[in-house]
Amino acid sequence: MKRWGLRVGAAICMAATTTSITHAAPIEAVTVHLEGARQPLPAVLAKRMTAAVQTAADKLYIGVDTDTVLAGEATYHKVTSDIIDRILYGYTVESLEIIPGQTSQLAVRLRPYGQTIQSVDVTVEYGNLSSVAQQLVAQDVAFVEPRIEQILLGAPLDSLDWASAVTSQLVRNELEGALPEFIPQVEITPGTSTKVRVYLIPQGAVVRHSSTEISSNTLPSSIFFTTKRYYDNYLVGYEGVPVAFIARHEGDILGRVQEELNTSRASERFGISMVPSLQLGTDLLLKIQVDSSRYIVRGEAYLDMGTDTEHNVGFKLFTGVKQGRGDWYLETNFFPDSYKWAFYPSYAYHITPDTTIAYQYNLSDKYSRAWIRQTVGERWHMRAQRDFEVHRNEFGLGYDLNNYLTLEYVVTEDNKWLRLIGYI
Repeated sequence: MKRWGLRVGAAICMAATTTSITHAAPIEAVTVHLEGARQPLPAVLAKRMTAAVQTAADKLYIGVDTDTVLAGEATYHKVTSDIIDRILYGYTVESLEIIPGQTSQLAVRLRPYGQTIQSVDVTVEYGNLSSVAQQLVAQDVAFVEPRIEQILLGAPLDSLDWASAVTSQLVRNELEGALPEFIPQVEITPGTSTKVRVYLIPQGAVVRHSSTEISSNTLPSSIFFTTKRYYDNYLVGYEGVPVAFIARHEGDILGRVQEELNTSRASERFGISMVPSLQLGTDLLLKIQVDSSRYIVRGEAYLDMGTDTEHNVGFKLFTGVKQGRGDWYLETNFFPDSYKWAFYPSYAYHITPDTTIAYQYNLSDKYSRAWIRQTVGERWHMRAQRDFEVHRNEFGLGYDLNNYLTLEYVVTEDNKWLRLIGYI
Protein backbone atom coordinates (compact mmCIF):
# COMPACT_ATOMS: atom_id res chain seq x y z
CA MET A 1 0.00 0.00 0.00
CA LYS A 2 2.87 2.36 0.75
CA ARG A 3 4.33 1.83 -2.73
CA TRP A 4 1.19 2.39 -4.75
CA GLY A 5 2.38 5.88 -5.79
CA LEU A 6 5.47 4.35 -7.43
CA ARG A 7 3.29 1.82 -9.23
CA VAL A 8 1.06 4.61 -10.52
CA GLY A 9 4.08 6.49 -11.92
CA ALA A 10 5.43 3.34 -13.57
CA ALA A 11 2.07 2.60 -15.15
CA ILE A 12 1.79 6.06 -16.60
CA CYS A 13 5.30 5.92 -18.04
CA MET A 14 4.63 2.52 -19.62
CA ALA A 15 1.39 3.75 -21.15
CA ALA A 16 3.01 6.91 -22.48
CA THR A 17 5.62 4.92 -24.47
CA THR A 18 3.04 2.85 -26.32
CA THR A 19 0.87 5.48 -27.98
CA SER A 20 0.67 8.87 -29.64
CA ILE A 21 -1.32 11.44 -27.63
CA THR A 22 -1.39 14.35 -30.02
CA HIS A 23 -5.12 15.05 -30.01
CA ALA A 24 -6.08 13.46 -26.67
CA ALA A 25 -8.28 15.22 -24.08
CA PRO A 26 -7.06 15.21 -20.49
CA ILE A 27 -9.23 13.53 -17.81
CA GLU A 28 -10.79 16.15 -15.55
CA ALA A 29 -12.77 13.96 -13.15
CA VAL A 30 -13.35 10.32 -12.23
CA THR A 31 -16.64 8.85 -11.04
CA VAL A 32 -16.18 5.73 -8.89
CA HIS A 33 -18.87 3.12 -8.37
CA LEU A 34 -18.35 0.13 -6.04
CA GLU A 35 -20.61 -2.87 -5.65
CA GLY A 36 -20.46 -6.28 -4.01
CA ALA A 37 -20.00 -9.27 -6.29
CA ARG A 38 -22.01 -11.76 -4.22
CA GLN A 39 -23.62 -9.69 -1.50
CA PRO A 40 -24.17 -5.97 -0.95
CA LEU A 41 -21.34 -4.05 0.66
CA PRO A 42 -22.00 -2.86 4.24
CA ALA A 43 -23.84 0.44 3.69
CA VAL A 44 -21.72 2.74 5.84
CA LEU A 45 -18.41 1.09 4.94
CA ALA A 46 -19.28 1.35 1.24
CA LYS A 47 -19.20 5.15 1.50
CA ARG A 48 -15.78 5.12 3.14
CA MET A 49 -14.52 2.50 0.69
CA THR A 50 -15.73 4.57 -2.25
CA ALA A 51 -14.04 7.66 -0.81
CA ALA A 52 -10.74 5.78 -0.41
CA VAL A 53 -10.88 4.43 -4.00
CA GLN A 54 -11.91 7.88 -5.25
CA THR A 55 -8.80 9.45 -3.74
CA ALA A 56 -6.56 6.85 -5.40
CA ALA A 57 -8.37 7.13 -8.75
CA ASP A 58 -8.06 10.92 -8.76
CA LYS A 59 -4.28 10.69 -8.28
CA LEU A 60 -3.99 7.95 -10.89
CA TYR A 61 -6.18 9.35 -13.68
CA ILE A 62 -6.81 13.10 -13.41
CA GLY A 63 -4.65 15.05 -15.85
CA VAL A 64 -3.81 11.96 -17.93
CA ASP A 65 -4.91 12.00 -21.60
CA THR A 66 -7.74 9.64 -22.46
CA ASP A 67 -5.72 8.19 -25.37
CA THR A 68 -2.96 7.28 -22.95
CA VAL A 69 -5.42 5.36 -20.76
CA LEU A 70 -6.93 3.61 -23.79
CA ALA A 71 -3.53 2.63 -25.14
CA GLY A 72 -2.35 1.33 -21.76
CA GLU A 73 -5.67 -0.11 -20.65
CA ALA A 74 -4.23 -3.44 -19.44
CA THR A 75 -1.56 -1.72 -17.40
CA TYR A 76 -3.99 0.77 -15.86
CA HIS A 77 -6.40 -2.08 -15.14
CA LYS A 78 -3.71 -4.09 -13.32
CA VAL A 79 -2.34 -1.13 -11.35
CA THR A 80 -5.82 0.07 -10.35
CA SER A 81 -6.85 -3.43 -9.20
CA ASP A 82 -3.64 -3.81 -7.25
CA ILE A 83 -4.11 -0.46 -5.50
CA ILE A 84 -7.72 -1.26 -4.56
CA ASP A 85 -6.71 -4.69 -3.22
CA ARG A 86 -4.16 -3.01 -0.98
CA ILE A 87 -6.43 -0.17 0.15
CA LEU A 88 -9.44 -2.39 0.86
CA TYR A 89 -7.71 -5.24 2.64
CA GLY A 90 -10.17 -8.13 3.06
CA TYR A 91 -11.66 -7.58 -0.40
CA THR A 92 -10.39 -8.52 -3.84
CA VAL A 93 -11.33 -6.97 -7.17
CA GLU A 94 -13.47 -9.45 -9.09
CA SER A 95 -14.01 -7.15 -12.09
CA LEU A 96 -13.05 -3.63 -13.03
CA GLU A 97 -14.17 -1.46 -15.96
CA ILE A 98 -12.53 1.80 -17.01
CA ILE A 99 -14.37 4.13 -19.39
CA PRO A 100 -12.03 7.04 -20.23
CA GLY A 101 -13.40 10.50 -20.95
CA GLN A 102 -13.18 14.02 -19.62
CA THR A 103 -15.26 12.56 -16.78
CA SER A 104 -14.06 8.97 -16.65
CA GLN A 105 -16.06 6.11 -15.16
CA LEU A 106 -14.53 3.47 -12.87
CA ALA A 107 -16.84 0.55 -12.03
CA VAL A 108 -15.52 -2.00 -9.54
CA ARG A 109 -17.03 -5.27 -8.30
CA LEU A 110 -15.55 -6.44 -5.00
CA ARG A 111 -15.61 -9.88 -3.43
CA PRO A 112 -14.75 -10.52 0.22
CA TYR A 113 -12.28 -13.29 0.89
CA GLY A 114 -12.17 -15.39 4.02
CA GLN A 115 -14.87 -15.34 6.70
CA THR A 116 -17.34 -12.48 7.02
CA ILE A 117 -19.06 -11.01 10.07
CA GLN A 118 -22.41 -12.74 10.50
CA SER A 119 -23.66 -11.01 13.66
CA VAL A 120 -22.73 -8.07 15.87
CA ASP A 121 -23.26 -7.97 19.64
CA VAL A 122 -23.15 -4.38 20.95
CA THR A 123 -22.86 -3.62 24.67
CA VAL A 124 -22.89 -0.13 26.15
CA GLU A 125 -20.91 0.17 29.39
CA TYR A 126 -22.29 2.93 31.63
CA GLY A 127 -19.63 2.73 34.33
CA ASN A 128 -20.89 3.71 37.78
CA LEU A 129 -24.12 5.32 36.60
CA SER A 130 -27.24 4.22 38.47
CA SER A 131 -30.09 2.41 36.72
CA VAL A 132 -32.11 5.66 36.74
CA ALA A 133 -29.34 7.57 34.97
CA GLN A 134 -28.66 4.66 32.61
CA GLN A 135 -32.27 4.72 31.39
CA LEU A 136 -31.92 8.38 30.50
CA VAL A 137 -28.54 7.94 28.80
CA ALA A 138 -29.87 4.90 26.91
CA GLN A 139 -32.39 7.16 25.14
CA ASP A 140 -29.52 9.12 23.61
CA VAL A 141 -27.50 6.08 22.53
CA ALA A 142 -30.34 3.90 21.22
CA PHE A 143 -29.07 4.43 17.66
CA VAL A 144 -25.62 2.99 18.38
CA GLU A 145 -26.38 -0.73 17.97
CA PRO A 146 -28.17 -0.51 14.59
CA ARG A 147 -25.52 1.95 13.39
CA ILE A 148 -22.66 -0.41 14.21
CA GLU A 149 -24.54 -3.30 12.59
CA GLN A 150 -24.87 -1.23 9.39
CA ILE A 151 -21.12 -0.74 9.39
CA LEU A 152 -19.89 -4.24 10.19
CA LEU A 153 -22.43 -6.87 9.12
CA GLY A 154 -21.14 -8.71 6.04
CA ALA A 155 -17.65 -7.22 6.22
CA PRO A 156 -14.70 -9.65 5.91
CA LEU A 157 -12.91 -10.42 9.15
CA ASP A 158 -9.63 -9.54 7.44
CA SER A 159 -10.95 -6.02 6.81
CA LEU A 160 -11.28 -5.26 10.51
CA ASP A 161 -7.75 -3.84 10.61
CA TRP A 162 -9.07 -0.74 8.88
CA ALA A 163 -12.83 -1.20 9.37
CA SER A 164 -12.42 -1.09 13.17
CA ALA A 165 -10.78 2.33 12.94
CA VAL A 166 -13.58 3.56 10.66
CA THR A 167 -16.24 2.12 13.00
CA SER A 168 -14.67 3.61 16.11
CA GLN A 169 -14.32 7.04 14.56
CA LEU A 170 -17.88 7.06 13.20
CA VAL A 171 -19.34 5.98 16.55
CA ARG A 172 -17.28 8.59 18.42
CA ASN A 173 -18.32 11.35 16.01
CA GLU A 174 -22.00 10.50 16.27
CA LEU A 175 -21.97 10.04 20.04
CA GLU A 176 -20.20 13.35 20.51
CA GLY A 177 -23.16 14.95 18.76
CA ALA A 178 -25.88 12.95 20.53
CA LEU A 179 -24.17 12.66 23.93
CA PRO A 180 -21.64 15.51 24.26
CA GLU A 181 -21.38 15.14 28.04
CA PHE A 182 -19.57 11.79 27.74
CA ILE A 183 -16.35 10.65 26.05
CA PRO A 184 -17.00 7.42 24.10
CA GLN A 185 -14.41 4.66 23.72
CA VAL A 186 -15.02 1.73 21.36
CA GLU A 187 -13.54 -1.75 21.73
CA ILE A 188 -14.08 -4.35 18.97
CA THR A 189 -13.46 -8.08 19.42
CA PRO A 190 -13.47 -9.64 15.93
CA GLY A 191 -15.10 -12.93 14.97
CA THR A 192 -17.94 -14.22 12.83
CA SER A 193 -19.97 -13.01 15.79
CA THR A 194 -18.17 -9.72 16.47
CA LYS A 195 -18.48 -8.13 19.92
CA VAL A 196 -18.44 -4.36 20.29
CA ARG A 197 -18.23 -2.58 23.65
CA VAL A 198 -18.89 1.14 23.88
CA TYR A 199 -17.59 2.75 27.09
CA LEU A 200 -19.08 6.08 28.19
CA ILE A 201 -16.83 8.26 30.34
CA PRO A 202 -18.41 11.36 31.99
CA GLN A 203 -16.65 14.65 31.33
CA GLY A 204 -17.01 18.11 32.84
CA ALA A 205 -18.62 18.97 36.18
CA VAL A 206 -20.73 16.17 37.66
CA VAL A 207 -23.41 16.11 40.35
CA ARG A 208 -21.73 15.57 43.73
CA HIS A 209 -24.69 15.98 46.07
CA SER A 210 -28.47 16.05 45.71
CA SER A 211 -31.41 16.95 47.92
CA THR A 212 -35.14 17.76 47.88
CA GLU A 213 -36.85 20.84 49.26
CA ILE A 214 -40.64 20.97 49.73
CA SER A 215 -42.36 24.28 50.44
CA SER A 216 -45.98 25.32 50.80
CA ASN A 217 -47.93 28.52 51.35
CA THR A 218 -51.05 26.69 52.50
CA LEU A 219 -49.99 23.43 54.16
CA PRO A 220 -47.34 22.34 56.69
CA SER A 221 -44.24 21.17 54.82
CA SER A 222 -43.60 18.61 57.56
CA ILE A 223 -46.53 16.44 56.46
CA PHE A 224 -44.68 15.78 53.19
CA PHE A 225 -41.65 14.26 54.90
CA THR A 226 -42.27 10.88 53.22
CA THR A 227 -42.38 12.56 49.81
CA LYS A 228 -39.14 14.41 50.56
CA ARG A 229 -37.40 11.20 51.64
CA TYR A 230 -38.60 9.38 48.49
CA TYR A 231 -37.19 12.03 46.16
CA ASP A 232 -33.99 12.35 48.18
CA ASN A 233 -33.39 8.67 47.40
CA TYR A 234 -34.47 9.14 43.78
CA LEU A 235 -32.01 12.00 43.19
CA VAL A 236 -29.07 9.94 44.48
CA GLY A 237 -29.37 8.13 41.14
CA TYR A 238 -28.14 11.27 39.36
CA GLU A 239 -25.01 11.72 41.44
CA GLY A 240 -21.94 11.23 39.24
CA VAL A 241 -23.86 12.35 36.13
CA PRO A 242 -22.53 15.42 34.24
CA VAL A 243 -24.40 18.60 35.17
CA ALA A 244 -24.70 19.52 31.47
CA PHE A 245 -26.48 16.20 30.81
CA ILE A 246 -28.98 16.90 33.61
CA ALA A 247 -29.56 20.38 32.16
CA ARG A 248 -30.24 18.94 28.69
CA HIS A 249 -32.68 16.39 30.13
CA GLU A 250 -34.25 18.70 32.70
CA GLY A 251 -37.63 18.45 30.97
CA ASP A 252 -37.53 14.63 30.97
CA ILE A 253 -36.66 14.47 34.67
CA LEU A 254 -39.28 17.01 35.71
CA GLY A 255 -41.85 15.34 33.45
CA ARG A 256 -41.41 12.03 35.26
CA VAL A 257 -41.52 13.67 38.70
CA GLN A 258 -44.61 15.69 37.75
CA GLU A 259 -46.38 12.57 36.48
CA GLU A 260 -45.74 10.79 39.78
CA LEU A 261 -46.89 13.79 41.81
CA ASN A 262 -50.06 14.18 39.75
CA THR A 263 -51.10 10.60 40.47
CA SER A 264 -50.38 10.79 44.21
CA ARG A 265 -53.25 10.29 46.64
CA ALA A 266 -52.87 13.80 48.06
CA SER A 267 -53.28 15.38 44.61
CA GLU A 268 -56.31 13.31 43.67
CA ARG A 269 -58.23 13.41 46.96
CA PHE A 270 -57.43 16.80 48.46
CA GLY A 271 -56.90 19.02 45.44
CA ILE A 272 -53.22 19.55 46.24
CA SER A 273 -51.02 20.80 43.42
CA MET A 274 -47.34 19.86 43.44
CA VAL A 275 -45.04 21.66 41.00
CA PRO A 276 -41.40 20.51 40.75
CA SER A 277 -38.40 22.51 39.55
CA LEU A 278 -34.68 21.80 39.42
CA GLN A 279 -31.83 23.96 40.65
CA LEU A 280 -28.89 22.75 38.58
CA GLY A 281 -25.28 22.49 39.67
CA THR A 282 -22.87 20.10 41.35
CA ASP A 283 -25.34 20.36 44.25
CA LEU A 284 -28.57 19.26 42.55
CA LEU A 285 -31.73 20.52 44.24
CA LEU A 286 -35.27 19.39 43.47
CA LYS A 287 -37.80 21.97 44.66
CA ILE A 288 -41.44 20.96 45.02
CA GLN A 289 -43.97 23.71 45.60
CA VAL A 290 -47.03 22.20 47.31
CA ASP A 291 -50.30 24.08 47.66
CA SER A 292 -53.91 23.20 48.17
CA SER A 293 -56.52 24.71 45.91
CA ARG A 294 -59.13 24.25 48.67
CA TYR A 295 -57.71 24.42 52.18
CA ILE A 296 -55.25 26.38 54.31
CA VAL A 297 -53.64 24.59 57.23
CA ARG A 298 -50.21 25.79 58.30
CA GLY A 299 -48.35 26.91 61.37
CA GLU A 300 -45.39 29.00 62.38
CA ALA A 301 -43.47 30.10 65.46
CA TYR A 302 -41.47 33.28 65.97
CA LEU A 303 -38.84 34.66 68.32
CA ASP A 304 -38.12 38.40 68.58
CA MET A 305 -34.47 39.13 69.41
CA GLY A 306 -33.05 42.45 70.61
CA THR A 307 -36.28 43.78 72.11
CA ASP A 308 -38.18 43.49 75.38
CA THR A 309 -41.59 44.15 73.86
CA GLU A 310 -44.61 42.14 74.97
CA HIS A 311 -45.17 38.77 73.28
CA ASN A 312 -41.68 38.35 71.84
CA VAL A 313 -42.35 34.61 71.52
CA GLY A 314 -45.43 33.31 69.80
CA PHE A 315 -47.10 30.53 67.83
CA LYS A 316 -49.52 31.02 64.96
CA LEU A 317 -51.97 28.63 63.33
CA PHE A 318 -53.67 29.46 60.02
CA THR A 319 -56.80 27.50 59.04
CA GLY A 320 -59.21 28.32 56.24
CA VAL A 321 -60.28 27.86 52.66
CA LYS A 322 -59.20 29.26 49.30
CA GLN A 323 -61.57 30.96 46.90
CA GLY A 324 -59.96 31.91 43.59
CA ARG A 325 -57.24 34.46 44.35
CA GLY A 326 -58.65 35.04 47.83
CA ASP A 327 -58.09 33.23 51.13
CA TRP A 328 -60.65 33.15 53.96
CA TYR A 329 -58.91 32.01 57.11
CA LEU A 330 -58.60 32.29 60.88
CA GLU A 331 -55.24 33.25 62.36
CA THR A 332 -54.90 31.92 65.90
CA ASN A 333 -52.07 33.31 68.03
CA PHE A 334 -50.78 31.84 71.29
CA PHE A 335 -48.26 33.69 73.49
CA PRO A 336 -46.60 31.29 75.97
CA ASP A 337 -45.09 34.07 78.11
CA SER A 338 -48.55 35.26 79.18
CA TYR A 339 -50.73 32.30 78.15
CA LYS A 340 -52.77 34.72 76.12
CA TRP A 341 -54.66 33.93 72.92
CA ALA A 342 -55.59 36.19 70.02
CA PHE A 343 -57.93 35.42 67.11
CA TYR A 344 -57.92 37.21 63.75
CA PRO A 345 -60.67 36.41 61.22
CA SER A 346 -58.90 37.30 57.95
CA TYR A 347 -59.19 37.73 54.23
CA ALA A 348 -56.11 37.85 51.94
CA TYR A 349 -56.10 38.59 48.22
CA HIS A 350 -53.22 37.62 45.92
CA ILE A 351 -52.92 40.43 43.38
CA THR A 352 -50.04 38.58 41.72
CA PRO A 353 -48.03 35.53 42.83
CA ASP A 354 -45.58 38.01 44.42
CA THR A 355 -48.01 40.58 45.89
CA THR A 356 -50.61 39.93 48.61
CA ILE A 357 -52.87 42.31 50.54
CA ALA A 358 -54.95 41.32 53.57
CA TYR A 359 -57.49 42.56 56.13
CA GLN A 360 -57.72 41.13 59.67
CA TYR A 361 -59.76 41.84 62.80
CA ASN A 362 -58.52 41.15 66.31
CA LEU A 363 -61.50 39.71 68.21
CA SER A 364 -59.76 39.94 71.60
CA ASP A 365 -58.53 43.57 71.50
CA LYS A 366 -61.11 44.88 69.01
CA TYR A 367 -58.95 46.50 66.34
CA SER A 368 -58.54 46.19 62.58
CA ARG A 369 -55.32 45.38 60.75
CA ALA A 370 -54.29 45.67 57.10
CA TRP A 371 -51.03 44.57 55.54
CA ILE A 372 -49.31 44.13 52.21
CA ARG A 373 -46.51 41.72 51.39
CA GLN A 374 -44.24 41.95 48.35
CA THR A 375 -41.73 39.30 47.26
CA VAL A 376 -38.47 40.78 45.98
CA GLY A 377 -36.16 38.32 44.26
CA GLU A 378 -35.98 34.64 45.07
CA ARG A 379 -35.64 34.83 48.87
CA TRP A 380 -36.35 38.43 49.88
CA HIS A 381 -39.71 39.98 50.78
CA MET A 382 -41.02 43.23 52.28
CA ARG A 383 -44.02 43.73 54.57
CA ALA A 384 -45.98 46.82 55.66
CA GLN A 385 -48.68 46.60 58.37
CA ARG A 386 -51.13 49.06 59.91
CA ASP A 387 -53.15 48.49 63.11
CA PHE A 388 -55.84 51.14 62.84
CA GLU A 389 -57.57 51.62 66.20
CA VAL A 390 -54.31 51.37 68.15
CA HIS A 391 -52.48 53.56 65.63
CA ARG A 392 -49.48 51.32 65.14
CA ASN A 393 -47.33 50.78 62.04
CA GLU A 394 -44.89 47.95 61.45
CA PHE A 395 -42.49 47.30 58.60
CA GLY A 396 -40.44 44.20 57.89
CA LEU A 397 -37.68 43.12 55.50
CA GLY A 398 -37.35 39.35 55.44
CA TYR A 399 -34.86 36.84 54.04
CA ASP A 400 -35.66 33.14 53.72
CA LEU A 401 -32.66 31.29 55.14
CA ASN A 402 -34.14 28.03 53.86
CA ASN A 403 -37.53 26.47 53.41
CA TYR A 404 -38.18 26.35 57.13
CA LEU A 405 -36.59 29.51 58.56
CA THR A 406 -36.94 33.23 57.80
CA LEU A 407 -34.99 36.09 59.35
CA GLU A 408 -36.89 39.39 59.37
CA TYR A 409 -35.74 42.90 60.32
CA VAL A 410 -38.74 44.61 61.96
CA VAL A 411 -39.16 48.38 62.40
CA THR A 412 -41.89 50.29 64.29
CA GLU A 413 -42.23 53.97 65.21
CA ASP A 414 -40.18 53.55 68.38
CA ASN A 415 -38.29 50.26 68.07
CA LYS A 416 -36.49 47.83 65.78
CA TRP A 417 -35.37 44.21 66.17
CA LEU A 418 -34.70 40.88 64.48
CA ARG A 419 -37.39 38.24 64.26
CA LEU A 420 -36.66 34.57 63.57
CA ILE A 421 -39.66 32.75 62.07
CA GLY A 422 -39.88 28.98 61.83
CA TYR A 423 -42.47 27.22 59.68
CA ILE A 424 -44.09 24.08 61.03
